[in-house]
Amino acid sequence: MRLVITKDTEGKAIMILTNDFTMTAEEIGDIYRYRWQIELFFKWIKQHLTIKHLFGKSKASVVNQLVIALITYCLMMLVKYRSAYQGPLLNIQRLLITCLYEPFTSFVQKLHRKGPPTKGRQRLDPEQIYEETLKQVLSGEMDDILHSNEIF
Repeated sequence: MRLVITKDTEGKAIMILTNDFTMTAEEIGDIYRYRWQIELFFKWIKQHLTIKHLFGKSKASVVNQLVIALITYCLMMLVKYRSAYQGPLLNIQRLLITCLYEPFTSFVQKLHRKGPPTKGRQRLDPEQIYEETLKQVLSGEMDDILHSNEIF
């Protein structure tokens, strides 16, 4: 085995263990950096292109599917910039599907429409639930439920 020590783009030392004695240390370092760029590219593909599964196994079908996904991503980015939308691409994708046969101006208006402010998830107050339940039991509203023999 051969230990090659090289530096990454930030100047930190990287140790690479290899069994290749024919290449220079610089070549092995370059291969490592290229490999890392490829890994980053595939990470980007997984995060930004919605490819759930490949429809074919041949090289041509995989390349075609990646090119189509890249074109789709670029078109959605173009729509995002042309419409000056600040939200996520997922919102654009969902709205494009629902507004497919509507004019572009209608799509942009719906994209920038502000909905009513939401309160978020409401917290339940156990004291209030207890008081409400006690009131119902004391008033007789729960008699049918309390005295029924049915099992849910």
